Order: sequence, then structure tokens, then C-alpha cells
Amino acid sequence: MLRSKRQIVSFLLMLVLLVPVLAACGGTTATTAPATTAPAVATTAPTSDTAQAPTAVATEAAPVATEAAPTVAPTEVAATVEPTAAPGGAGPDANKTIIVGMTQFPDTLFGIESQSSATTQVLAAIQPACITTLSYEYQPVCFEKVPAFADGDAVTETVTVDNTYEGNIVINDELITDTTTLTESLDLTQVQVTWKLIEGLTWEDGEPVKASDFVFAANLYQDPGIQNASRFTLDRTQKFEAPDESTIVWYGAPGYSDATYFLNVFGPEPEHVLGSEDPATIGSSEYASQPLAYGPYKIVENVPQESTTLVANETYWKASEGFPKVGNIVFKYLTSEDQVLQQLEGGEIDVVGSIGLTLANAPALDDLEAAGKAVGQYVPATVWEHMDFAVERGDGQESFFTDANVRKAVAYGINRQEIIDQVLFGKTVTMNSFLPDTHWAYPPNGEGLEAYEYDTAMSAELLDAAGWTLGADGIREKDGRKFQVQMFTTEGNATRQAVVQIIQENLKEVGIDVVLNFVPATAVLFKNGADGVLSGRTYDLGMYAWVSGSEPSTALYLCDQIPTPENSYAGQNNTGWCNPEYDVSALASQSATERADRIPLVIEAQKVFNDQLPTLPLYQRVNLGAYRPAVTGLQLDPTSQVDFWNIETWDISE
Repeated sequence: MLRSKRQIVSFLLMLVLLVPVLAACGGTTATTAPATTAPAVATTAPTSDTAQAPTAVATEAAPVATEAAPTVAPTEVAATVEPTAAPGGAGPDANKTIIVGMTQFPDTLFGIESQSSATTQVLAAIQPACITTLSYEYQPVCFEKVPAFADGDAVTETVTVDNTYEGNIVINDELITDTTTLTESLDLTQVQVTWKLIEGLTWEDGEPVKASDFVFAANLYQDPGIQNASRFTLDRTQKFEAPDESTIVWYGAPGYSDATYFLNVFGPEPEHVLGSEDPATIGSSEYASQPLAYGPYKIVENVPQESTTLVANETYWKASEGFPKVGNIVFKYLTSEDQVLQQLEGGEIDVVGSIGLTLANAPALDDLEAAGKAVGQYVPATVWEHMDFAVERGDGQESFFTDANVRKAVAYGINRQEIIDQVLFGKTVTMNSFLPDTHWAYPPNGEGLEAYEYDTAMSAELLDAAGWTLGADGIREKDGRKFQVQMFTTEGNATRQAVVQIIQENLKEVGIDVVLNFVPATAVLFKNGADGVLSGRTYDLGMYAWVSGSEPSTALYLCDQIPTPENSYAGQNNTGWCNPEYDVSALASQSATERADRIPLVIEAQKVFNDQLPTLPLYQRVNLGAYRPAVTGLQLDPTSQVDFWNIETWDISE
């Protein structure tokens, strides 16, 4: 089953807005379907962290976004760690148990209706993703391969529709649900995608996992009795078919083209178990507490809010290879990060992931590691904090930051490494682009990108050249206007508060007076419309986070994505920056279908972005996990939605 969709141009904004929310207080689940919410124009979404660096907390309002159409062939690579079979194909050791601690518990184990990231983590062991996203790439799990146009398992054909056509269509990115309004027939392109199941997929009761189980899952998603947040992809689906037991075919609505077409598959869910059930009652049934497994483990006991106990699933398709290695997994739901650390130290739990530790726990975890009682993992995440410049304000006021050299002066005047060392315990890295340096589209060795290392002399030189001269009070001024700016970020976030205070102190040293404003995320900072701080561009500096992913987020800074009254404030380019040179490269990168063609275009877009600097990337957040020294196998990945994506490879030596 699929975890989430990553778009190139059209991204599931609302879904990703929920990802940071759900990552801290509940998230998308192991049976999350593709694209169930309206896509936006970038592979990013703002986050509003009120707890920790690696994840965010508050729900933030999202602008309504437009759909985009390019179809891009996925690049399929092997998982970061290839499982190594036990000698002689030995099965799981029934005497071994690994206890996983989490500070949240699943709201349900019926993934379709879940809004909990704890559910996502547990279901990864029971009903694993059928396509994973590791290290910014895609890997098939339940399927023989990831579909691609180049391979012929994704194709297009032209269909003719008129006012007698029954079903939805898409015209110029707009969903049309009433075709009777058509005044003439139209020739539209329809995308068809085919997935082939691997051999051996079996439910824990011995029934084979069939293609029809995926079609059944799609039907469940669109059933009105199912509590599902949105049905975006289903609204743009003509039909799913299972022509045989191992083949699934998706037919998009005529006119709809999706950059991550290869993720448009749902499920599976066991039709032989749930087919006779009323969909509206499944969420309250016994199945929601103990769903059927096809993964490495199955549930034997689920005590709500206390623990979920799993044992090795003998029908797992890798059982003959010696997986899983450990016979028993227990998810233990704890009440606080302090309790997690205490039980990790005392050996009462063996593993903890991002739902249990935050970056604030780094010093204590480092102490446990020094004492030989734990091993910490710190992985830079896809969530990246940044500071927007209001290049063009939306309220008619003159911007301080129209001049790119002034924006550069601010960048040189901020000690980002000090922020990382003092606030983030030195556990992450700075960024110089909208992509991390491990991304496949990042310039090799950062070639062509300015690092903007802390340099107050360069900052002062640029400000002087721009006409901002020091006043008697130490604050710069130009044409009688003091360089005093209003900086906004979310309230209730200790990490951000510490970061912006360093920024305030740094910029005062170069003659810029920064007034800090801490405001509610949803109601103020991310509010849509003219009275929203970001979308209305009524700020000077704004600090928040974007969530990126496998696909380059080039669309984020396009000219047509500036929120305006004309587009109902639907764009995400909250800076107001418009650069035709950037648009040329960014748009070309989105329409290219081959990665070799895309990379130089994305790199060129990054160079323009880095030179013009509408936004100053600050740092990547951190995914944090830990385990006792006796445990092997835990490997956090920056783009995986679950910490335990390779749980079948875990082992413990005692």
C-alpha cells in the first residue's frame, strides 16, 4: 500500500500540511492512499512546529491550489539497505523480542480512516507500503516494478468526450463534474497505469493478496460511509480494473495528468474479509483493532493506549529468505519523552523513533550513548526551516528587500552555524537551496551556489553600497527611513523563538533592527487571504518551514504562484518574488520526462534562486531515533514516512 504522493508540479498541499501536523499529533497511515487532497504547485508545504525540530505540530491553513500536468518517469533504485537473509534461510527466532517505545498510540488500525502517525508506524510492520520512498527515490515492494512511460506500463491515449459522457473530466487543470455543460466534443488525453504484483503476496489467513483487493480498497476510499479527509485522486479517476489476479490498471479521468501517476493505487484491503461488511461500520469493528496482515508481522494482541503485540507472520513472502529475524515486536505506548529515555536507559524498551524523541532530548541521549546504554541516530529531514523576504509586499507598503543585494547582506549577516550549534546541538546542516545537498538534483558539490557563510564585513559592504548607512543609534537608514523590519513566526515554539532571537542579535550588529512577532499559525501566519501574514505579504521577514520530498520543489517560486486576489491567494510563493529566468528553467524541468534532462534545468533554477535569494534557507530539521546497543537494523531515512520501513531486518543479540 502507498504511503503518500510526491508531486513535481502539483503536490498534495493539504496532505503535506497534515504530514507535519500528524507527525507530531497523528499522521497519515500505513494504508494511506495516493493524492487524496488538492495538489499545490510545489513539493512543499508550510509547517508550524510547536514542539521539536524534526516535526511540526499546528495545523496550518492551505491555499487552494491548481493542478499541473507533466508526467515524469520515476527513478527506481534499491532500498538503502538490502536485507541479508539469515544463514540457511532460518526463520524468526521466537525467543527474541524487540520493544518499541512511542509517545503516541494509534487512533485506529484501520488505516483508511486513521489520522495518526502512530498508526502509520505500527501498520508498516503489518501492511507495508507497496512503493517506498527512500533517499529521494522510489522502490517497488509489492509490485514487480514502479510503472513508467518509458517501459510501456504507463501509456496515454486520446479519448473523445461530449455532453453525454458520464464521469469527471479535467480541462485546463479544472475538474469538471458536470459534462452536460459541454457545448462541443473534446479530444482529451487519458493516462493508464499498470502495476503487476510480485509472487507470494499472501494474507495472514492464507488467502492470496489479489489485484481485486486493491480495487476493493479504492472503492472503500470513495464510499460515503468511510471517514476519509478527501478523495482528490478518486475524483480524477475514471476507473480501476483488475484484469487478472496480479494486474491492477488505473484509468485517469480524461484530461488529467499526474506527475506521480505511478503512485495512484490504493490498498490493498482484504475483500474476502471486508467485502460483506458495511463500510461505515468497519472503523468500529474488531478489524479496526486487528487488521489482516500481509507483511512481516501480524497482530496477536492490541490493548488500546497501552501496547500492540506482533508475532512473525508465517505467510510473509520473504519468510523463505529468513525474514523477519525477530519473532516478536511490541509497540509500547508511553506518556512522555522523559519516560522514553528512562525506559531506554533501563532496558525496558529497545528502540524509539521520531514519535518518542525530539531534538530537545539530544543532550540526554548523548549522555546515554556515552554511557554505552543507547545509540542515537540523527538524520537531516526533508523539513527545512527558512526565512522569507517580502520582496514585494501585498499591502502597498514599500519593501525593504526589493534589492537582491540587500537580501544577500542579510544572509551574510546571519550566523546560521551558530544557530545550529547553539539551538540544534550541532545535529544538522545549513542549506543553500530549496533542495538538500543529498538530493539527486542538487548541484555536485554545491557548484555554482553561494554558501553565504557568516561575514559581517561583506554584509556591511553590501548595505553601504545599497545606500543603507549607519545612523547615530547604530541602526541603518536610507532616505530618512530607518531599517526596522517586522519579523513573524509561529507562537509557542521554543526552537523558533531561540532561532529568531539569534537572527535579531546578528542583524542588529550590522545595523538592522528586527522586531519579533510570535503569532498563531493557522489563524494568523498561514491564514489564507489578504489578511493572512504570509499570503497577504504584510510582513518583512517570515520564518517557517517547508516539507520537500523526492521531487524537486521548483514550482514553489514561480511567478504565477504569488498569492493575489486574482488567484484567490492560492499560490505558495509568499515572497512576491518573480523572476522570468527562474521560471524558464523551473517550468522546463517540470515538463521534461527524463531525469538526465531534468537535472541541469533544476540546477539552473537553483542557481538563480541562490543568487537572487527570495528566501534564505536556514537548516534542515532532524529525524531522531535511538536503540539499545544490542539491537541492529534501525535506519532512519529522510524521505520515508515511517521509521520502521525495514523492520523485518532488525535483530537483537540478547
